[in-house]
Amino acid sequence: MRESGGETPVVRRDVVVIGPPLRGERFISADSCCDASRHTRAALAVNGRVFMAQRFAVDWEQLNAQGRVYAGAQSDPASYTIYGRDVLAVADAPVVAVIDGLPDQPPGKMPSGIAIEEADGNSIVLDLGGGRYALYAHLRAGSITVKPGDPVKRGQAIARVGNSGNTLAPHLHFHVMDTASPLASDGLPYAIDAFQVTGATTGTEAFDKAEADGTPVAPPRAVRNGLPLDQLEISFKGR
Repeated sequence: MRESGGETPVVRRDVVVIGPPLRGERFISADSCCDASRHTRAALAVNGRVFMAQRFAVDWEQLNAQGRVYAGAQSDPASYTIYGRDVLAVADAPVVAVIDGLPDQPPGKMPSGIAIEEADGNSIVLDLGGGRYALYAHLRAGSITVKPGDPVKRGQAIARVGNSGNTLAPHLHFHVMDTASPLASDGLPYAIDAFQVTGATTGTEAFDKAEADGTPVAPPRAVRNGLPLDQLEISFKGR
């Protein structure tokens, strides 16, 4: 059987190289590239066009020393290991957009009635240059320290992790895109210049269950010379 389809041009340009968006260890690159990720195929219809803004997005979560996503009441954002962690500028760049003032959602269930313009919650967009923009989403209200037009330096703390917008649990949603719109854009690949892969979970389904039940994530297997793909345990320690 032979089929013919539409031709798709391949964009041949180097990926942007950035610094880490967080500092510390035991971060989980949840729903990252590629096949099993809920981001990879998250098509968004905007003004008569279909965009894949989240194609290379990562939901950064974090484990505590006991391997748990949270300790305490699941409904309290402050119970989550990553909640309130500093969010870092990944490059020297100007700020082009900021949303602030949206409340944290109660973790454990997806919120209802979220307006499309509030889906990313409190957020920041940086202009990385060359038609590339970085989105930080679901930030904690009142924690954002920058405004549109401000220049930021790589490694500068610009906000804290929260649970605002369309989110199930505190995490940092991060992706790179080809316009300043978090929705009407296409996601672009990128490279983080320095990190250590310290392990990997046993998969998205197992991670989701551990998060829902408050139980430890299964002990990771060792990974060497890996990329920050889906369900890796990653350290930005010392960055």
